[in-house]
Amino acid sequence: MMSAATHSLSQNTILPKTYPFRRFIVLDRENNRQSCRSETRFHFFVEYYASLLNSKSPDTGTYRGAEFHVMAETNTNEKIALGSTRYLPEGDQLLGADGVPIFLRAQSARVLHYMAQRLGVLVTRDELIDDVWHGLSVTDDSLTQCIADVRRAIGDTNRTILKTIPKRGFVLNGAPVSAPRPSTFENMKTARVSASGYSSGDPVMAYARDTAKTVELKGDGCPRPTSERVHRLPPKARGGTMITQLSEKSLLPTISVIPLKNALQEGEDVLGSVFADVLTAALGSSEEINVISRLSSATFANANADLAEIGRQLNAEFVLSGFFIPRADRLQINLEFAEVATQRMLWAFRLELPVADLLGDFEAAHEIVAKVRRAILINEIRRVNTTPLADMKNYSLMFGAVGLMHRLSPNDFRKARAMLDALSERASNHPVPLAWTARWHLLRVVQGWSENPDADAHAALRCTGRALDLDPENVLALACEGHVLTNLLHRLDDAEDRYNLALEANPNDANARSLRGMMLAFQGRGAEGVHDTERALHLSPLDPHRFFYLAMAAGAYLTPGDFEKAEKYAKASLLLNRTHISTLRMLAVAQQKSGKTGAAQETVSELMRLQPGLRVQSWLKSSPSAEYDTGRQFAQALRDAGVPD
Repeated sequence: MMSAATHSLSQNTILPKTYPFRRFIVLDRENNRQSCRSETRFHFFVEYYASLLNSKSPDTGTYRGAEFHVMAETNTNEKIALGSTRYLPEGDQLLGADGVPIFLRAQSARVLHYMAQRLGVLVTRDELIDDVWHGLSVTDDSLTQCIADVRRAIGDTNRTILKTIPKRGFVLNGAPVSAPRPSTFENMKTARVSASGYSSGDPVMAYARDTAKTVELKGDGCPRPTSERVHRLPPKARGGTMITQLSEKSLLPTISVIPLKNALQEGEDVLGSVFADVLTAALGSSEEINVISRLSSATFANANADLAEIGRQLNAEFVLSGFFIPRADRLQINLEFAEVATQRMLWAFRLELPVADLLGDFEAAHEIVAKVRRAILINEIRRVNTTPLADMKNYSLMFGAVGLMHRLSPNDFRKARAMLDALSERASNHPVPLAWTARWHLLRVVQGWSENPDADAHAALRCTGRALDLDPENVLALACEGHVLTNLLHRLDDAEDRYNLALEANPNDANARSLRGMMLAFQGRGAEGVHDTERALHLSPLDPHRFFYLAMAAGAYLTPGDFEKAEKYAKASLLLNRTHISTLRMLAVAQQKSGKTGAAQETVSELMRLQPGLRVQSWLKSSPSAEYDTGRQFAQALRDAGVPD
């Protein structure tokens, strides 16, 4: 089924920002008639501005192009794969792996139908109850029974297809099983966009192609049909440039990766673009950084724009750029990472790698990401001493607070709390400041600085509870709550549940994996603990807080009795942070257990200097391993090494 509607624009036309669902448009500057009619459920919307689409080219004085064609076709027979079963939306029919229909009660079938129209989208309990039992008074139990029916029908024993999001609702994960097409929206819609008059280097077209939905793009700017991404366009700024509309409450710094230049030739080189694409993807996987889209950044590949111009047009705080020198089948790559506002280079990096490595997931990309994070962290900690809190950006407050907090010096620790409080006031509905504030309370207890550990424990739990109310799947908040439940409240079963949820959301989160490993070691599950902590170390080779991951690994190795490895990791951790009390305790125990009594006594002397009130009995009472043999053996080793009972 093919259909279209037209809408003509004039320079002074004032249009609504967004066309709603059930509507799609064709923009045609040659057609003076204005019309727009609703169509089938086509979940795609366009936002545009007449001044942007009809602006004249500064070079030719002609219109740069305002012709966009959008056509939709619907395939109502498309099946949706739900595990081994298949769902046919048009006939409301669920088929087993053998093709035999599976019976569902009317209400359960309606629940499945409603969610199948919203694959991958959070659906609240209220939405489902209103749709299935509209106007009737029912309890949550009715919906719970329907959800259970659907899970049984599709064989979802692990609850991964029809997923419960605590305190929020449900998400149905499925996929269309028809033959692939140029572009797919939602369950069964396709679109094709033709844009003429824009060059591939135009930042307006680059932004449009690079955001939101993937479509087949063809026109003067593309020599052949290309699969790209198209989205609504934000307002045009003065001079015809794009101004992205990032929330002022964003807690993440924004980075642009400019394609590298070939030092031996003029013009764009595909290898420089490929390298930039790989770095953009690697940086984009970090939850601590916003990354400008590759196509938007690519508009500056051949431009001689300075940092200020790049930052202004892309709304980026940092820029990663550089050049490469080809040498046979290898590349010598030179990178610079700079801050836009100060025009200051934060670090420079040189590496050499085979050209073939660009086609794979080469380790250098992860090393560069780690160096970027570290450079930002150091830069923001430095800024703390020269900038009033009121003048600092949100990401500066966050990175600065986290960095100071983990230095574990009393003065820096107090500064970190003031920064977290300032950040929480600005972003009161954001889970990240709350999660870090919970970590602050926990560290205060662990370091022996708390005057009321119980009060700090419950304050930390309130922070993580509020964070998870805002975002039940926030990995940092889940990991921090698990940490609080483990170390301060000794509810290890609940803690394991939080860690598992965090790692289900992101299996590569080093923080959650390391903390779960330590918790497993507390319970005497040494092999599992070692596996998790070693995995965390692998995931964080250049992490600014690597001392923490090394400490967790040292603790994990104590449980199976590998005291040599525990001592090695504890010493490596202390080289990075000499004031982490837990690491000193683990080092003393590892040395005592391996027969190095003199070394253990020296370590205890340093430990008692930093924590003079430490006593074995008080430590054991506060330890999450107190009820396990691991805790009792640890306590005895501390006694033997000289810690007062």
